[in-house]
Amino acid sequence: MTPYFSTPERLAALRAHAEQWLGTPFAAHAMVRGAGVDCVHLGAAIYMACGVFTEFAPPNYSLDAGAHQAGSQVVAWLDSHPSFLRFPSPQAGDCLCFRFGKSEHHIGVLVDDKKFIHALPRRSVQFSSLRESY
Repeated sequence: MTPYFSTPERLAALRAHAEQWLGTPFAAHAMVRGAGVDCVHLGAAIYMACGVFTEFAPPNYSLDAGAHQAGSQVVAWLDSHPSFLRFPSPQAGDCLCFRFGKSEHHIGVLVDDKKFIHALPRRSVQFSSLRESY
């Protein structure tokens, strides 16, 4: 299967839509550019703007679930969604899942081979590098 973000036009759209969210404050279960967003809704907003999917019915998740649940609510939702497949090596446009606590409960979207975008609690939307440690 050909990845969705395999053309220069789609990669440019990914970067452009991601950059529009930079600096948006973190707000749980929100998706308003410039006002508030969490990591799950940020990913969904970028994917919808790029045409990956047209509707978003968010998974049922709590912000602290990764601290006390062994299974990830977010990964379970991604695994059940037809727009997402697992690939062994990440490439631009991929949804990245990060373990915070006991399970993968934080996501980001890989924008290129050097950076991903995500929303962190008590911070705002930012680009980070996979080479950085958290």
